[in-house]
Amino acid sequence: MTKSFCRTTARRPGLSIAAEISKVLPVGDFRSIFIKPNWVKHQESALFPISALVTDTSLIDSTIRACLEKYPGVEDILVGDVPLQSCDWDLLVRQAGIDDLIRKYGSWHKPRIRFMDLRRERVRDRGGFLASDPAFADGDPAGYREVVLDERSFLEPISGDRERFRVSDYDPQETISSHRRGRHRYIVSGSVLGSDLFINLPKMKTHQKAGITGALKNVVGITGQKSCLVHHRLGGDEFAPDTNLLVRAQIRIREYLQKRSRHVFSVARALWRPLRRLSGIETEGTRANLGKRMYVGAGSWYGNDTIWRMVYDLNLIVRYAPSAGGVLSDIAQRGYVVILDGGIAGEGNGPLQPLPVETGVVAMANDPFLLDFVMARWMGYDYRKIPTLNHFNLFPDPDWAKFDPASVDIDVDGRVYRGIESLPVLHPFIPPPGWRGHVEKTDVE
Repeated sequence: MTKSFCRTTARRPGLSIAAEISKVLPVGDFRSIFIKPNWVKHQESALFPISALVTDTSLIDSTIRACLEKYPGVEDILVGDVPLQSCDWDLLVRQAGIDDLIRKYGSWHKPRIRFMDLRRERVRDRGGFLASDPAFADGDPAGYREVVLDERSFLEPISGDRERFRVSDYDPQETISSHRRGRHRYIVSGSVLGSDLFINLPKMKTHQKAGITGALKNVVGITGQKSCLVHHRLGGDEFAPDTNLLVRAQIRIREYLQKRSRHVFSVARALWRPLRRLSGIETEGTRANLGKRMYVGAGSWYGNDTIWRMVYDLNLIVRYAPSAGGVLSDIAQRGYVVILDGGIAGEGNGPLQPLPVETGVVAMANDPFLLDFVMARWMGYDYRKIPTLNHFNLFPDPDWAKFDPASVDIDVDGRVYRGIESLPVLHPFIPPPGWRGHVEKTDVE
C-alpha cells in the first residue's frame, strides 16, 4: 500500500513553489495532464475578493512549470473547470489573471497548454432569474462521458428517497432521472477521463452545504451536467429545524418560478426584499452580518447528510472511471496529486461569499482525505463534525483514507507532526451560518 503523505509549505519570499510541487508529483510517463483549479465564479463584490474566491493563478503557473520539468514527454496540459452556470467566464478570466497565463502559454504546441471553461450550459443572471444563454456553444472539446455507478454509489443507501433528490436552480426531474436503486449516472468531462494524471488545485474555503471545500469537494467541477449532483433531500435534510418560515416559503416560490417567467419572478423578488428586511434576514455574509440572522438556503447546514455522498461518488469517478466512461474499474485509472491553495483562504459564508484570511500556506498530498483533514485542523474545525471527513473510513480504496488521524505524520517545512490534532490552528475560521456552533474544535482558543 502506498503510504499517504502530506507536505505543507509556508509561502515565504524566495521559496520556489514549483520546485516543491515537482518533489511531490508522482513518477510516471504521463502524456496527458488535467489540472483542476477552483474557478467557481467571477467576483461580484469587493467584500468577497477574487483572491479568496478562486485558486491563485501563480500557483497554477507553478504547477504547470513543475509538470514541464518533471514530465519532458508530456503532450497535453489542460487547465479547466466547470464553473457555476451563471459565471461570467470572460470577467473571471480578467479578474483572476487567467488571461496572463493564456498569453504566456497559449501559443505553445509541444506540449499544448490550454485553459478552458468546460461547461455544457451557461445562463445569464437577470436580477436573480437564470435565462439560458443561446450564444454559448463551447464546452469540453473532448466531449462528455456517462459514468454509471451501481451499488458502489454512496447515494445507494438513500436512493429510496430519490424523488426528493434536489440541487438548487436545476430541474428536479433531471436530478431524479439520474438516480435510482442500483444505478447512479453522472456526466463527466471527457478531458478529465482522458487524462493520465489528475492534479487537483482546490482553494481553502468554508462551504455552506459541506462545511468546508477543499480537495474532496473541488472535484464537483468535473461534471458537465450539474443537475445530476444531488445536494440535499426535499423535506429531509433540506432545512435546519430552526429555519425561518419566510425563508422556507421564499425558497419554494423561487424554485417554482426559476427559469419559468422572468416577469413573475421579478415581481416576487420585489415583494421578497421588503419582507426580508422587516424580518431582519441578512443575505450578505460580511463579518458584521454573520452574527445576525442569516439567510440559510436548502441543505446549507450541519445536518446535511446528502452532499458528502455525492462528493464521494465523484472522487470514485476521478479515481476509477475509464477514459471511455461506463462502469467503474477496480483499478485506479490515472495518477493523482492534490495541491491546496491556502495563501489567501476564505472564511464565513463560503464558497461564494468568502471573507479573506491570509494563512500563507500550500499543502500537497497524494490522498485528498488527508489533505482535507489537515485543512480542517488549520481552520480550527473538528473533522468528526464534518460529514465528508467523518465518513472517511467508508471510502473503498487501498491507498486513500487509510490512515489513523491520531498518528499520521505531516511534514511542515521539515518538521514532522504526529497526528492531525498536533497541528497548529492557523486561524479560527468563521463557519458558514448554518454550521456555527456545530463544527468548531472545542480545544481551540
